[in-house]
Amino acid sequence: MPRPSQSQSQRSEAERSISSQPVDETHLIRNMVKTILNLSINKSVIKRSDISSIALKGENRLYNRLIPEVADILSEVYGYRLVDVDSKGQKTMILCSTVETSSFAELNETYRRRYTLLFVILGYIFMKNGTVPESMLWDFLQTIGIDGQQEHVYFGEPKKLLELFIKQAYVSRFKQSMEGMNEESMFLSWGVRANNEVSKKELLEAMCKLMNRKPSDFKTQYIETQGLADDMSVDGDNESVEELE
Repeated sequence: MPRPSQSQSQRSEAERSISSQPVDETHLIRNMVKTILNLSINKSVIKRSDISSIALKGENRLYNRLIPEVADILSEVYGYRLVDVDSKGQKTMILCSTVETSSFAELNETYRRRYTLLFVILGYIFMKNGTVPESMLWDFLQTIGIDGQQEHVYFGEPKKLLELFIKQAYVSRFKQSMEGMNEESMFLSWGVRANNEVSKKELLEAMCKLMNRKPSDFKTQYIETQGLADDMSVDGDNESVEELE
């Protein structure tokens, strides 16, 4: 085996010296917290590789040791929970708020409009048992005056907002086969962020107020919101969900 040159030997010794020095873990933890907060400023999905690259300067070996304390600080100080996201084999996560959602009155106009459309979309998906073809969602939105091909006077561009909700992990889009069709179609369901931040119970109650119905009229949804998965004695049925079509 060729002998390493003197410069290579010196470099190897220097690297061993650096790696043997004590690591200021408190500083690195602060860096990780700051990096995660900055990367999630627009509720974007965060890549573990980005955290290691920015906060740890590529020292991936320290990640697993430090991340539990980082998660504790994010929870106790900032009111966030780190939640893993399945993203095509990449190790990714999002920050989900553990603080009760502010009322719409406390939001600025831009966010109020944006989240109104989000809750309409999530409400429709939930009332249709959790998964809908994307085409069906647009058909429903059109019945209430929201055309995906046109800018809306209140919401702006609905298709751009849907893409934003998918990027922020409020909504999940995936391919699935439909009965009687050869080609796969695009489907939508609740995303990881929605499952962690949005109350299905409150959403069901809001939808029922709009339709002048009782939550228990929607058996499947009511069971899910009450944690009654093993109790199928709730009166009512789901025929009235068709009112949303």
